[in-house]
Amino acid sequence: MEVSVYNEYEVVVIFRPDLDDAATLGVVEKFEGSIGAEGGHILQRDNWGKRKLAYPVAKHVRGHYVLMTILAKPSTISEFERQLRYADECLRFMTVRKGAILDVEARLSQATPATAAPPQDDEDQDDNTDEVPV
Repeated sequence: MEVSVYNEYEVVVIFRPDLDDAATLGVVEKFEGSIGAEGGHILQRDNWGKRKLAYPVAKHVRGHYVLMTILAKPSTISEFERQLRYADECLRFMTVRKGAILDVEARLSQATPATAAPPQDDEDQDDNTDEVPV
């Protein structure tokens, strides 16, 4: 009998800032669908909105941040990361494995559902608040 190993992952994805909110949400849902198709589960999605990047990435100084908590097999995450690498909408991503999950059903019952909350945009805030005077 083969035992499936599920791990819990946190993935932060930075999308291009020139995408409108509906397009960004559509791209996120497309990636979430690919995880579901492979047998994974989205435990939580937190939309951080557009923020200033620490350094320019592909000539962008801002990015749209999304944090996802995912319960999936390692092969599912490998395929998810492959798709992110080839997606033009994605500037950067980082995946962190939080730990192995033995009882998947119990972990799913503890999770808060992924919501489609409108993104929060901090464009009205002063961009110079993060800088330290030299």
